[in-house]
Parts: sequence; structure tokens; C-alpha cells
Amino acid sequence: MKRSRKIVVLCHCLLNVNAKVLGLARSPGCSQNLVKGIVDGGAGIIQLPCPEMTYLGPRRWGMTREQYDTSGYRHHCRELVLPFVSQILDYRRNGYTIERVIGIDGSPSCGVKRTCEGYAGGEWGMAGDQQQNLREVEGKGIFMEVLCGLLQEHGVAIPVDAVDENDMDGVS
Repeated sequence: MKRSRKIVVLCHCLLNVNAKVLGLARSPGCSQNLVKGIVDGGAGIIQLPCPEMTYLGPRRWGMTREQYDTSGYRHHCRELVLPFVSQILDYRRNGYTIERVIGIDGSPSCGVKRTCEGYAGGEWGMAGDQQQNLREVEGKGIFMEVLCGLLQEHGVAIPVDAVDENDMDGVS
């Protein structure tokens, strides 16, 4: 069978919602319609790692971009994504097309067009309900910022799209 030589790069939780912060999953396992569309279109899939999961584990709570915007987390994201950037570069050198990268708008790490901010600081219960301070703003999440920066350093332009955090089956 002939290879399509087409690849789509997906953020981790689009294929495994179990990596999301408890309570934020919008489907039981993966974004089925999105994945089916990619597969039906003949593309292969590269699943990026979840930087939040590998940094803080499955029992983490929801955080904002400001909370993840630390030198330690940026270093973690860079180290995590370097092998995937190398893989992308190698595929391209060998005639494959990386059709796009798909992130998750609203995510503090994987947002593409929108991320979330609003950290109020303080100890638990001292700053009031953190949810009241949460807002979506324009901009990339930390992981996407690092990934796109590394691709740009290598002169690679790949379309970067996103699904909405609240509707993970539709690409915006």
C-alpha cells in the first residue's frame, strides 16, 4: 500500500483525554470526530506528550499561563519537545508533509490562538475563588510557544490550528 506521506501533529489530550485535569475532559477517551477526520483523510498522527502531565502528574489542579510561565516549566517543555522537533525535521527531509499541528485553545500550555490567565496569588482560600479570576486571552500557551519557537529556529513553517477546550472535536 502506498504511503500518503501526510502527517498531523496532535496535542496529547486530543488522543488521550485522561491526561487532562480532573473534571475537564469533554469525551470519554479521545476527540473521536477529529481523529476520524484525520485518519479518513489518509494522514498519520504524531502525538505530542502532555507537558502538564509529565511536569505535575495526574493529580494536578487547573492552573493558568502565569503559573506555568516559569523558567523550570519552559525548560521542561523544551526538553520534552526537542525529540519531536527532530522527528518533524527528519520527516520533512525525507519528503513527508507535516500538514499541521493541532493544539487546544483555552489551555495554559497548548493554546494556539487563546490561552487562560488570571492567577490571583496567595494561599488556598485566601484569594477567593480562583475561577472568578480565570479568563481567556489571545496568545499561545507555554508549550505551543516553545514548540513554535523551535520550529521557527529551524526555518520550518507548519500551519498551527486549535480545537476549542470546550469542543475538542472541531478545529478552529
